[in-house]
Amino acid sequence: MTQADLFTVRKAPRVSDQDVARLLAFLDGLGWMTAAQLVGTHDWNDVQARAWTDRDLRAIAAASQGQIISGQRGYARTDQASVEDVNHAAAWLESQAKSMQARARAIRSALHHTERRSA
Repeated sequence: MTQADLFTVRKAPRVSDQDVARLLAFLDGLGWMTAAQLVGTHDWNDVQARAWTDRDLRAIAAASQGQIISGQRGYARTDQASVEDVNHAAAWLESQAKSMQARARAIRSALHHTERRSA
């Protein structure tokens, strides 16, 4: 990867209902699968002649309306995960949201302080 690649603006992956259905079908009965396992799985990648990436998987999970959870262990179907795993995934997302909100407040505060100094 070159330095220029680091700053290339990439559009978010487009996710269709078929993508969600395909991942749900693939995960059926498998429990947790890591992104590396999914990306490296021949059956998953070749069905639509597309090589999936970690980024695609995150977008599909986000578009699944809660049907697919993710975390340190990878991806799993919500309806086949333990209650503990589902609660852990939800708590992790809530924690991320709180961290992002705190960062947003800090950014706005920094802007406010900058505006006062330049006035």
